[in-house]
Amino acid sequence: MKVPDNLLFSLFKEQDARIRKQLSDKTLEIATGRKYVNVSDDPPTTYNLLELKKDISQLSQYAKNRLFADTSLSYVDFNLGRIEDSLNFLYAKTIQAKNQLLQPDQLRALGELFSSSLRSLLDRVNDQLGDNYIFGGASLKIKPFDENNLQYTASAESFKVWLSNNYQVEVFLEGREVFGLNLALSLATFASPGVNFSTSGMMTISVGTSTINLNYTTTQTLQNLADFINSNYPNLLHARVVQNPNDTYSLLLMPLDISKEISVSDTSGGAFDVGAPDFYSPNVLQVVKRIEDKLSGGRYPEEGDLLLLRRALDRVAFRRSQVGSVLSQVKNLQSTQENLEDNLNKQKSDLEDAELSQSIMDYTRYKIAYEALMRIIAENKDMTILRYLR
Repeated sequence: MKVPDNLLFSLFKEQDARIRKQLSDKTLEIATGRKYVNVSDDPPTTYNLLELKKDISQLSQYAKNRLFADTSLSYVDFNLGRIEDSLNFLYAKTIQAKNQLLQPDQLRALGELFSSSLRSLLDRVNDQLGDNYIFGGASLKIKPFDENNLQYTASAESFKVWLSNNYQVEVFLEGREVFGLNLALSLATFASPGVNFSTSGMMTISVGTSTINLNYTTTQTLQNLADFINSNYPNLLHARVVQNPNDTYSLLLMPLDISKEISVSDTSGGAFDVGAPDFYSPNVLQVVKRIEDKLSGGRYPEEGDLLLLRRALDRVAFRRSQVGSVLSQVKNLQSTQENLEDNLNKQKSDLEDAELSQSIMDYTRYKIAYEALMRIIAENKDMTILRYLR
């Protein structure tokens, strides 16, 4: 039975369109290097690709955050190192002055040195990276420490960045925490360490998770109270009577553990109850200022001043060690992120990228098939598309 020419031509057009589509797809695949161009080509694979691209984009942001954290924390560590060096220098000078070998004029000259060092320290604690204050916490643009009263004035929270879905680090630190000292100095002052208290009372001392309710009476003196604390709580805190720059005396309470915070209050109406706060924690700058005031007034520093400055030095060293630990983790994260990025890109490539050698082979195969189809039609009917259209 003879096959009608129009039916034969319909079959020819169908095969021609199919092979041309295959040739076109392979040509585009070779040109772009991609298996899929349209979302509709393979919806499940396209969905996986979109998820992978989202993960790669998120990882790229985490990598940028890591680099930012690395740069910022390295600069924080640098500044803390310089502050530590300055405090070491001032500590040595305080020991020299405490030996009482210097004349009043020499003490005042040393006071000028402390004043100059304090200005340098202020520059350090108020330093910026770009436009952001590195010790201003989350406020970023607010200068952390007031140059007149040396109080912290910026954010109470540090500025953090995410380095993974469940890991974030502090980048710009909260200066009150960094430079605050874990000690308590009484705002109540006394004319002498050996004079009995005028009123009895009770103070509450919290050190870490430990709490002490400490009674004192009019039969005790400031020195008696300090000795009592040292005898009964030697493993928790140290007490000392310290002389203030105005020649009065205060009670200093200091935890033995550099990492434990302390708070002290007295609501009993006793000698230390001067209204909240009853005790305060000076920062590093205020300790330096305290010794400067003594030296500038021609007074010798005493053991309490050394104790305060030593705690300031130890506290900065402690904070620097914390920053160094975090910085080490940030640097170590680089290889982890790079390996993960390589893995995600490989998965993406496996789904998306064409195998060029295979694509070229397929293209050649389709081209041969198309040429064969044309020959078959020409041989059977002596007809081509051009002749048919004629």
